[in-house]
Parts: sequence; structure tokens; C-alpha cells
Amino acid sequence: MKYMLVIFSSVAFLSCQQQPSKKTTTTSEVAPSLVGSEKDEKGCLVAAGYTWSKLKEDCIRPWEGTVTMNVTDTSTNFETAAFVLIDSTKQQAELFLKEEPESILLDSVAPHLYTNNDYKLSQENYCWSLIHRQNTLYEEKK
Repeated sequence: MKYMLVIFSSVAFLSCQQQPSKKTTTTSEVAPSLVGSEKDEKGCLVAAGYTWSKLKEDCIRPWEGTVTMNVTDTSTNFETAAFVLIDSTKQQAELFLKEEPESILLDSVAPHLYTNNDYKLSQENYCWSLIHRQNTLYEEKK
């Protein structure tokens, strides 16, 4: 009788266990991407603050090694800071503005004066100012 009870218990126990499923891996499965590893179309690591510089032809962080200018009127829709990179030959300046999808190049027209159709960057008393449509948007504070 004990022998029958052991056999019956074993069969009942084994029949309740699930069979392991066979998982097949297909070639269409893609490994999840790492958080913060997104790159833009130029290959710049966006999550780390990198953006493409037309002057340097490389990914840079606009706030490193550039001139930082603060917004002059906080009631406008402009960001609190803009960044300017001036090339080593002082022939061009590159603007990094939050409200623009990519950086803007300005050409030198005189010493300490860079312009294009929309913006004018000038330096007076060792401080830079950015003017857009006759309005001073950003100024460097020293």
C-alpha cells in the first residue's frame, strides 16, 4: 500500500510541473539600445551635450571653450544663454542658440564684428553682444 501511495504521489507531482518552453531566437530580434547612447545624424552623443560644430567639423559641447552670453530680457521666449565659437583666424563665428535647430555661421566684416542676414555679433569694451532684428538678445557679462 505504501508502495502504491509513493508511486501515485510521484506521478501527481511530476504531472503538475510545467515543461520548459523552448525559446528560439530569430534574426529579427534586436538588442535594446543603451540609455543615453543616442547620436544625432552627425554622430554626436546628444545625451552628453555634444552637438556638431561647422567650424571645427567635429562634435563639441557648446559651453566648453566658447564665449557664453546671457539673455538680456527674460520675458522673451529666448533661452538664458547663447554660446559663440570664433575660429582661430577670426574670419567666422559660430552661434549656438537653443531656438535654432543647428548652429549659425557669421562672417567677419570688421575687427570684432560678425554678421549674416539675421544676426550681428559685436564686441565693445571686451564684451560680446548678439543683436537680432535691431534687438540685443544676449550679452557677455564679465
